[in-house]
Order: sequence, then structure tokens, then C-alpha cells
Amino acid sequence: MKRITVVGAANVDIIATPVGRYVPCDSNPARVEISYGGVGRNIAHNLSLLGVGTRLVTVFGDDGIALSLRDHCRDAGLVIDPFHEVAGARSNYFICVNDDHGDMQAGAADMALMEHLTPEVLAMYVALINEGDACAVDCNITPEALRYVAKRSLVPIYIDATSAAKAVKIKELFELDHAAPVILKLNRAEARALVSDKDSLADIAAELLERGISRVYITQGPDGIYCRDRAGEFELPSRAIDIVNATGAGDAFTAGVIYGEINGLDPRKAAALGVEAAALALQSPCAISDEIKTLKIIK
Repeated sequence: MKRITVVGAANVDIIATPVGRYVPCDSNPARVEISYGGVGRNIAHNLSLLGVGTRLVTVFGDDGIALSLRDHCRDAGLVIDPFHEVAGARSNYFICVNDDHGDMQAGAADMALMEHLTPEVLAMYVALINEGDACAVDCNITPEALRYVAKRSLVPIYIDATSAAKAVKIKELFELDHAAPVILKLNRAEARALVSDKDSLADIAAELLERGISRVYITQGPDGIYCRDRAGEFELPSRAIDIVNATGAGDAFTAGVIYGEINGLDPRKAAALGVEAAALALQSPCAISDEIKTLKIIK
């Protein structure tokens, strides 16, 4: 069995989707779904469903929701022990308002708890990270924590930029002396936030490679996927589907790419697997689709 450690956020998702036409700046009748999420947790959950032995390194509060969040992680097949709990702290929350097509119109993330996932806490997990086949990280962690993991990982590091505001933390890794390859997954807005002086995705990716990144996957929503590494570049189309809920689709793409690459697929085939994983998530009312278990590795 392949094994991976994911370092990132676990939180409560509150997702509202209008039952009629979405009207900005007004109170919209809506269907509200409450579930467990977090970019790191979602990536880990998807990988567990794909049969990967998955450890989640995160930090928990001690409020009323924290115990059920920990239990849910374990029920999803994730190894979370030993876990770090912060006394008197609230859990992480993400609130999302979709339009009537399931696309996010506004999101708000309260991730203050992640400040407690310090390099000192992460030190106890370094050996466990290096026993696996890869490490995945989301940018909800602090710049110092991201740098710490990158410097000490001996296995490939997959980084999900998480949001445009948080993507800039990746600059901590530019020209950093790290032993393992670093693979980035970003969307178009995140890529442009990280490299603001370039216009085209090809130029942005080329700049990131010059800065020491090994491979870059850039998602473009319905416009497909752009990927570049030192061997070349390619684009893939997205699947044309009816969107139910867009939350979690990027996390599913990241999980699909990781699953493909650690099982020996080349980047193009790994990206195609990621596209399929994202399509399944887009058709699910929750961030995680159990249907991801149907994905198959075809070499």
C-alpha cells in the first residue's frame, strides 16, 4: 500500500446554495449543508478513499465540534494520532455562498487555529513524513511551517495553494535548498497572485520552475488544465458537466494527481486522473464524493 502524510487544515464547512436565482447583496432562500472539510483534510479523505494509507497532520481546538471532527477524520480512514490540541481554541470554519449553478460567489475562512501548527509541533512528524511515498501540504499552514516541511522532507512534496491570498506563502520556497521535488497545484487566480509580474500561465509556470519548483499544475475551471515541468508542457480539457457544488473540486484534483504520480503515472495521465476526480466532486453536494473510489490507474 502507498502511504502519504498530509499537512493542513481540518474544519467545518457551511455551504449555502440558493434554491432559485442567486441575487447579489440580498437574502437568498437557500439550501445549507454543514459538513467537514479543510483543504488538507479533503485531500487526505480523497486519498484514503483511493486506498492510500493516509496520515493527517493538523491541529484541533477543544470546542464542542472538535471531538466530532476528530472522530470524522478517523471514520474517513485517516491516521491522526498523535494529534495536537489547543486548549481554549475554536475549530476552523469555512463559510461559502454559491450561486444557483453551484459556483462559489463568496467564501470566508476562519483558520486562526492553524497558527498553532508550528515548526516545533511539526518536528514530531518529520520521521513519519519521510516513511511515506509523498507529502501533501495546504497553504493554510504558516509560511514558517511550510518552509520547515519543505526543508526536512525527503519525499516529493505536493503543495495546494488553497487561495489567492494564501498562495503567496509559496514564495518561502523560492530558491530554498530542499532535497525533495516540489510540485504545485494552483488555480489561475492563485498563480497570478504568486507571480504578479507575468501575464500568461506559461510565463508564470516558467518563472516558478526557475525559482526551484519541479512541476506546476494550473487549473482553469471549464478551460481545462495547464501543466509545465522541465520536460515540457501540455494542456488538458475539463469535463463538461452540470455543477452541483464546486467546493472541494480543486482538492479532489490534487488528490487525483498525487494518486496518479505515486503510482507511476506520467504528469499527463496523472492530470487526466485529477480531472476525473474533480468532475466527481463537482457533481456531489458535499466536498467529498465517495464515487472517487471508482477511479482506476491505467498506465
